[in-house]
Amino acid sequence: MAEKCIMRILLTFIVALGIVSCGNNTSRSTDMTDANDSIYTIEYINHICYLHPERALELLDTMEQRKLLGQNDINGLRAVIYQNGLDQSNVALKYAKRIYDSPDMLKDTVVAIKTYNIISLLSHQTGHYAEAMKYANEGSAYALSAGDNLKAATILLTAGYSIASLGHNAEAINYIDRAINVLKSLNNDKDYDTQRHILVGQMQKANIYMSTGQTDKAMALFDDIQKAYDNISKCDLVPEGHLEKYKGDINYMLITCYTEKNMMNEAARCYEEIMKLPKTHSIGKMVAPYLIATKQFDKALSLISESKHYMALTRDTVTDYYIENILLQEENIYKGMGRYKDALRVADNIKSITDSIMKREREHEAQEMATIYDMADKELQIANQETKLRNGRILVTVALALLLVAVVVIFIVVRYNRIIKMKNRAAVATIDELMATREKLQKKEEQIPNSLTDYRPAEKSKQETKSNEETKGQQTKTEKGQTSETDYRTSETENRKPETEKQQTMTIDKLRREVEERKLFLDPLFDRNKAKETFPELNIRTLSAEFSQQYGISFPRYITSLRIDYALMLLCTDKDISVETIAAKSGFATRQTFYRSFTERFGISPSEYRRMKEAKM
Repeated sequence: MAEKCIMRILLTFIVALGIVSCGNNTSRSTDMTDANDSIYTIEYINHICYLHPERALELLDTMEQRKLLGQNDINGLRAVIYQNGLDQSNVALKYAKRIYDSPDMLKDTVVAIKTYNIISLLSHQTGHYAEAMKYANEGSAYALSAGDNLKAATILLTAGYSIASLGHNAEAINYIDRAINVLKSLNNDKDYDTQRHILVGQMQKANIYMSTGQTDKAMALFDDIQKAYDNISKCDLVPEGHLEKYKGDINYMLITCYTEKNMMNEAARCYEEIMKLPKTHSIGKMVAPYLIATKQFDKALSLISESKHYMALTRDTVTDYYIENILLQEENIYKGMGRYKDALRVADNIKSITDSIMKREREHEAQEMATIYDMADKELQIANQETKLRNGRILVTVALALLLVAVVVIFIVVRYNRIIKMKNRAAVATIDELMATREKLQKKEEQIPNSLTDYRPAEKSKQETKSNEETKGQQTKTEKGQTSETDYRTSETENRKPETEKQQTMTIDKLRREVEERKLFLDPLFDRNKAKETFPELNIRTLSAEFSQQYGISFPRYITSLRIDYALMLLCTDKDISVETIAAKSGFATRQTFYRSFTERFGISPSEYRRMKEAKM
C-alpha cells in the first residue's frame, strides 16, 4: 500500500508539472491585444485557471468567438483548466486529443512534443494505459527525430509508468532505463529538468521493485537515487521546496525498506532525517510505519493527529490519499495500542469516507459526462453558427455577383437600347426622305401626261405639213426612192418585234396602272389569280418574271410594297386607329405579316415608327 501511495504521489506531481508546462508552452501568445495586462492572454488564463477556472473558460469562449487565438491554443488551455482547475481529467484528455487529431499539430515541433507529453500523461492518469503507451511511443520517436532528447526521455518515462500499471514490470523498467540513458547522454549536470527526471525514474524503478516484494533490488538502487539527488542539489534554479520534498520521499522509501528488512538502526537514521525536514502534512504518514514497528505508538499517534488536523484545515479529506496515508495509519496505531474501539471507530470512518468517495466519483463522472455533452452541444452550436456565417458569406458573394451581372446586363441593355434608338431615328429619317421623294415623283408623274398631250399635236401638225408638201411638190425619183427605202427599213425593224410580246408588255403596264389607281392591292386576297380575272389576257406563269424584267421587282413584292406604302401613309395621317387596323386596311392578311414586311423593309416596327414619329412631333 505504501508503494502504491508513493507511486501515485510521484505520478500526480509529474502530471501537474507536465500540464503546467504544456499550458505555458504549447501555445505561444500572439499579439491579441495592445495591452500587455489584457485579460485575453495565455498568461492571464494560466494565472487564473487554478482558482477561477469558470472565469478562465468564459474568457476562452470569448477569445474563440473573436478568433483571438488558434484552435490548438484554445484546446491546450482548456485541457489545462479542466485538469488543474476543475479536476476533470477525462475532459482535459478530450481537448488534448483534439490537438493530437489536428492536422496542424505536426507543423510545429514544440506543440507536437508537448501534446504527446500531455496526452500520454492524461491517458495514464485516467486509466487508459494502452493509449498512454501508444502516445508515449509515438511521442518519444517524434521527439528523438526532432532532436529533443529531454522530451523524448520524459515521454519514455510515461510509457514506463503505463506499462507498470498494466503489470508488465520488466518491460516498464526497460522503458525507464532507456529514458534514464537518454537523459544521462545529454550531460546536463546543471539542468534541473534533466536531473529531476533521472531521479524520478530511479525512484519509480525502486517503487516497482517494492510493489512486487523485491526489496533487495529496490535497496540496490538507492546509491543511484542518492547520486541523482546530489546532482539536483547542485543544479541552478531549483524551485523552492523541491529539494526538501525529494529528500522526504527518498527517506520515506528507505524507512519502508529498512523496516521491512528489520534494519531498525538504518530506519532510525532515516527517521531522524525526516524529522529534520520542515513540518508538512506528510510527515506523519512517512514515519508512522517506523514508529509502529518500534512500538512508539504515542509519538506515531501524535504525528498522525497533527497531519490529520492539518489536512482537515487545508485539504480535502474525502480522498483515497487521506484514507491510505492518515486513517489507515491511525487504525494500525490504535490496534498496536490495543484500543480496538478507537480502531473500529476509525474503520467506520474509513468506510464512510470510502462511500463518500464512491458517491463523489459517480457525481464527478456524471459531471464530466455533462461537461462532455455540453462540449458537444456547444461545438454543434459553433458549427451551426459557422455554417450560417459561411452560408451568409456565400449569399453575399452570390448577391454581389448577381448585382454585378445585373449592372452589366443593364449597361448592355441601355447601350443596346441607345443603339436601337439611334437606328430607329435613322430609319425614321430615311422613311421620311423616301416619302418626300415619293411625293416628288408622284407630282412629276402627274405632270407627264400633260406634256405628252402638248407634244403629240405638234408632232401631228408637222407630219401633216410634210405630207402636204410631198403632195404639192414632187421630189425627184431618186430622192423619193431613197426616202421610201428608209421608211421601209424602219417599218421592217418595228415589225420584227413579236406582236404577242408587245401586247403582254402593254397588258402588264395596264395592270400596274389599274392596281395603283383602283387600289386593288388593298384586297388581302389579291394575287396573280385575281389579276388574271381582271385581265384574262395575262399569262400568270410568266407574270412575275416579266413584271420583274420590266419594273425590277417581282409582282408579289410589288403588291407588298404598295401595301406597305399605304400603311405608312395611314400611320402618318391617321393617329386614332390601331396598327392592327392599319394592317387590315392596307391589305395585309395578318398583323404578323404586316410587322414582318414593314420591319424587313425599313428596319423598324410600325408601332415603334409611329411612337418615334409622334415623339419627334
